Amino acid sequence: TSGLQMQIKELGDKIGTRFTLIDKNGVVIADSREDPKLMDNHGARPEILSARSHGEGNATRYSDTIGIKMIYYALPINRDGNVSGYVRTSISLSKIDERLAGLKETVALGAGLAVIAVLVLGYFMALHFSRPIESITRVAESMALGKYDEKVAEEREDEIGKLARALNLMADNLKERIETISGEGNRLKAILAGMVEGVIAIDIDERIVHINKAACEITNTSFENSIGKPLWKVTGLQELNDILEQTITTKSRVEKEIKVFKREGSRHIQILSAPTLSLDKKISGAVIVLHDITDLYAFERVRRDFVANVSHELKTPVTAIRALVETMVDDTDMHEDDRLRFLKKIEKQSIRLATLVGDVLTLSKQESEKGLLDGTRLDLKVVVNSVIQALSTASSARDISIESELPAEHVLINGDEEAVSQAISNLANNALKYTPHGGHVAIRLKKVGPNVLIEVEDNGIGIAPEHQQRIFERFYRVDKARSRELGGTGLGLSIVKHVAISHGGGVEVESEPGRGTVFRITIPRVS
Repeated sequence: TSGLQMQIKELGDKIGTRFTLIDKNGVVIADSREDPKLMDNHGARPEILSARSHGEGNATRYSDTIGIKMIYYALPINRDGNVSGYVRTSISLSKIDERLAGLKETVALGAGLAVIAVLVLGYFMALHFSRPIESITRVAESMALGKYDEKVAEEREDEIGKLARALNLMADNLKERIETISGEGNRLKAILAGMVEGVIAIDIDERIVHINKAACEITNTSFENSIGKPLWKVTGLQELNDILEQTITTKSRVEKEIKVFKREGSRHIQILSAPTLSLDKKISGAVIVLHDITDLYAFERVRRDFVANVSHELKTPVTAIRALVETMVDDTDMHEDDRLRFLKKIEKQSIRLATLVGDVLTLSKQESEKGLLDGTRLDLKVVVNSVIQALSTASSARDISIESELPAEHVLINGDEEAVSQAISNLANNALKYTPHGGHVAIRLKKVGPNVLIEVEDNGIGIAPEHQQRIFERFYRVDKARSRELGGTGLGLSIVKHVAISHGGGVEVESEPGRGTVFRITIPRVS
């Protein structure tokens, strides 16, 4: 028994727990804390009773033996199927509290360390994810501002790396598409700016979204004062607004001509309005094209006048010739002197007719030339001398002196010799026709800077100021009766003007009624 007591005491001291061995009758055999001989019978203790009836037992109570509150746990000792005794362990509640407190401290410390570790790990994990996300956000914001050159680092292989690569690819694609759209937009702007037709783009609210320079000039407005404003408010043209409303209402193109009144005069405008459609085939606005056809109207008027004048001028000699011929045919007994007089009149009208046809063909040739003549190099001094020689007979017959002032050296130009010769001849012939007997005509050739100046001066009847700006028009005559009497066609000065222009020069007149006239032709010269 003493040996068992010693073993129980060593075990209790070793693990810090009280152990008690009890026989089946409740007598204490050994105890790690007290002398068994001094201890009461434990057979009625609650934990022993519970172990006897249930196979285990526990209880918490005040210990009379050691004088503290304890917690007990007991198990039966079975031998050959019979209970031979009980083993009980107990520990004071204060120790449990101490151990729980220590455990709490350990748990708290572990939890604190775990929280710190989690926070540190979370911080670095957050940096690991937040930095690339911040970079992606920064690049996305740059893309929103139209900057597509910034890129996100693509070294990661996770989802963020995939997102970075996708964002970089999207930036490259957007940049390429925007450059393409921008290039097409610039080309379209260049085309619209270079068009002679006015173009106005209108949205569904009838506000101007684009207007080119030609349209600004036609509608007397500016680009800055037009964009975003209603069409009717910018142009003030009710007819134009009616055309736009008709286009949007009928969803079809509308074509019409209107007359616009401006400070410099009225203008004829041809308008073509067509609807624009969105991707879903709905009306999104309209495009209006304005074509200024005032020049076409003027050209058509000039053409009609020209045809009428040519018809009239041709009819006069043809009618005269026909009447003379019919008279000669009907009067078979006509005297020879009358017949000769009639034939001379026929000859005169035939010459006039041939001259008129020739002038019309010459003028038509000059007007059909596009731009400046290439021509060949020729010496104007030679051309002027030829004209003077050709007029010597006519000037002598009218007792009109022809004076010439020509430089000693050659005067070279690039041009059509026949055309230039006819222009000078027309001026010289006019000078002879409208200069009285005994008068004089001067023909001068000078070098003035980079040009050649040809002057034809007479001391004839002169031209009134109100006629001086119109004498270069086709078939315009100051004195129609006198012109026809002198064999004029009304095309001579028009031919002079077109010859001068086609050679890169011009023509002007200076005249005073009763004192004479000076015509000046300027043509660029060559070395």
